[in-house]
Amino acid sequence: MDNQPPQPRRSSRKRSRPALSDEPSVLPATQKRRRSSYHHISASGRVSTASPKRSSSSQPRPSFGSANDQPCTAEEEEEEETDESEVFRFMDLPAELRVHIYRMALQRAEPLYIHLPQKQTITDDEERYCAPVRRPARAGPCRHRPSRVRLERHDPHAEPIRRPKDSINPALLRTCSLVYKEARQVLYSDNEFVLNLDTGIHSLESLRQRNRSLIKSVALTIPSHHDILDGFADVVRLGLRYCWGLKSLTITLPRSFPDDRHLAGTTNVYANAFHILRWLPKGCRVKMDGIVSESIMRVVADEGRLMDVLDDKEYLKRQHQMPERH
Repeated sequence: MDNQPPQPRRSSRKRSRPALSDEPSVLPATQKRRRSSYHHISASGRVSTASPKRSSSSQPRPSFGSANDQPCTAEEEEEEETDESEVFRFMDLPAELRVHIYRMALQRAEPLYIHLPQKQTITDDEERYCAPVRRPARAGPCRHRPSRVRLERHDPHAEPIRRPKDSINPALLRTCSLVYKEARQVLYSDNEFVLNLDTGIHSLESLRQRNRSLIKSVALTIPSHHDILDGFADVVRLGLRYCWGLKSLTITLPRSFPDDRHLAGTTNVYANAFHILRWLPKGCRVKMDGIVSESIMRVVADEGRLMDVLDDKEYLKRQHQMPERH
């Protein structure tokens, strides 16, 4: 017998054959997801899911644009150009034309009435003007409670609200910030404003300080001698004092005030009340209309003379001093 080398024993284990293409491969779930789908994010931020495709020269590569991103046609480009050409850009106009438009919309020859009423609150003294009203009970569990009716006081000396024939268009100020900055100077500086003694302080306080500083002309009426000690003094000291650009103040006295010259001395209470004009900004000219006594005219003229003679420091110092008796 020939001596043959020993042959290795075959293992009883059968090797696992590699999976063919037609057999399903067993992969982890996560790996299956990665192969089964791809997440595509378009330029518009839209997320789409697409199945993987074999790279082949015959098949086009996937585009990275959105499905809505399609090239514009010539007709669409012409429409966009015509739309842009039809847009009127107001800020592209010269400054002179813009100011002219502002004046047509916001400037009037007749004075403008500023009236912002305060919220009415019932005090203890006004309780007698309120009375409960009883209503008959209706059928059913729901009943009306007694309500209170406010009876308004009628002031015969109150100035009627005058409506201008050609009102202004203040909505133009709310167009944009650039229009607001340019137009507000026309509204506040080129118009004369009429104040009411009852609501003048509240109306001026509702404006911002930069807008109050643009007011140059104000007119007000003192209905009776009772208003000169309270309402008129408060409007000047608490309202017009902060209109730093004020140049003209017109005061109208529709009726004559009682004169107290029969008392000892030459002191006139109502004339001395006009010393409150020292709180006006320096450079403001006061014009008196209506029935004005000589004593009031002397006080107003004296205040105007001191406004011209004193410097800024002395004028501000004099505002806190007590007025002299005449």
